[in-house]
Amino acid sequence: MAKNENKKVYELMIAVKPLLPDEVRKEIHKEFLKLVESKGGKILDVDVWGKRYLSYKIAGHNEGYYIIYNYEIAPEHIVEIKRQIQLKQEILRSIIIEVEHPEDIGTGIKKKEIKI
Repeated sequence: MAKNENKKVYELMIAVKPLLPDEVRKEIHKEFLKLVESKGGKILDVDVWGKRYLSYKIAGHNEGYYIIYNYEIAPEHIVEIKRQIQLKQEILRSIIIEVEHPEDIGTGIKKKEIKI
């Protein structure tokens, strides 16, 4: 995978409130895609894990709906992406990490396709 010199590959995992309607989850997904694209980034992979139990309660929830994004973007935009995610009340937790081996994205075992 050839990547632009000033861009890096990141992975974002979000845990969304589990009882949200599908329309709200889809809207969160669309907003994130638009945010990355508006900053000159590119979505490389999206992996939907669906509902999973949390290790401990977060905001009174035992479960979260997990979505993992791999994307390429300039590092200076990460702070704004984190800020926008933190503003979303529907998102229980999130983490962004820099991917060390972007050539491995999408090569893991995937469960059946789940629509967001």
